[in-house]
Amino acid sequence: MSRRFLAAWFVVAAVACGRNATAPPAATALSVALRAASGAQPAYVEVTGLSQTELSSLRAQHDAADWLSLLRVTVGEAPIDGLPPVQGRYAVTESGLSFTPLFPFDPGRAYLVAFDPAHLPHPRPSGPISSVVRLTALASSPTATVTAMYPSGDLLPENTLRLYLEFSAPMGNAGALDFVRLLDERGQDVPVPFLPLQADFWNAEHTRYTLFFDPGRVKQGILPNQQLGRPMSAGHQYTIEVSADWHDAHGQPLAAPYRRRFRVGPAETRPLSMTNWRISPPPADTREPLIVTFPAALDHGLLSRAIALEGAGGTAVDGDVVLEAGDTRWVFRPRASWSPGEYRLVAQSILEDPAGNRIGRAFEVDMTRPAADVPLETFRKSFRIPGA
Repeated sequence: MSRRFLAAWFVVAAVACGRNATAPPAATALSVALRAASGAQPAYVEVTGLSQTELSSLRAQHDAADWLSLLRVTVGEAPIDGLPPVQGRYAVTESGLSFTPLFPFDPGRAYLVAFDPAHLPHPRPSGPISSVVRLTALASSPTATVTAMYPSGDLLPENTLRLYLEFSAPMGNAGALDFVRLLDERGQDVPVPFLPLQADFWNAEHTRYTLFFDPGRVKQGILPNQQLGRPMSAGHQYTIEVSADWHDAHGQPLAAPYRRRFRVGPAETRPLSMTNWRISPPPADTREPLIVTFPAALDHGLLSRAIALEGAGGTAVDGDVVLEAGDTRWVFRPRASWSPGEYRLVAQSILEDPAGNRIGRAFEVDMTRPAADVPLETFRKSFRIPGA
């Protein structure tokens, strides 16, 4: 496994002029403006003041690096070394050069736009220009908060792969890297603990964010792990700190920062096994819940959707699921009363624990040994509800 970085998406859209005008080479003064959203077109940045000759030469430009050196958009009001640019697409129109972000600009959030005419196909002698732009924050007061972090237990394995942050209301499009810190027991920042990727790791409702530890550091035997070690070490305490500067879907900051302190234990390297899952069958002819207890916490985001029930003939049993006891207990309440007979608990192969171990397959694989068989798509464990 190696780290993968999301490449920027660049598309050049040429717009035909439909006329044979021959504008003079000289162009007016350059300016940067933020254009408001209109219909299906989200808000975008536009550089105007370019001559038709300059626009024509830009239409033949296709190299991603050339676009970045010419027009670069970053988050914040000032340049920061190492800060990746906002991803998006470039387009040459009749009026100028536009940049539309891959994910819409967040209301109230500042963006720094830098345009360097020295990188035009026919460079201008004038110096670079920059401008800070932001959409107006929607009128409201801060109300959103972080309501939970998963795993929710006080002890996490040192090879934990992901965390889930849940919010009380929909959030904006920004990722977590600018707002979440991992602190050691001295209160110092742990350097680069998370996957350095600003991607859309939100659920559909934008109320849960998946925060990935850098898998290149977590997995043993590959270069990032050998150079930096795991972000967390067994026997120590750590704190996740979420800044209130993280904006919600209305462009407002969080109502309060969030802190969660936890201990770290030894790495969990064993594959999951259904043999040590304890099933507590309910009485027949009732709607009492079925309870499945696991020896250790499973992945919160997968657990609620990766386990189901089958009745006689493989028919699905409808019901509602609640996760309890720090994701060590799966509680299923049926929509109809239980009938006596045979049932099967069905687990999909995507089910993992917080360290990425799956049923019959550990996340850490010894490459010197023969590869194990590919797991089945589903795994089943039978149980019986006796008659009254």
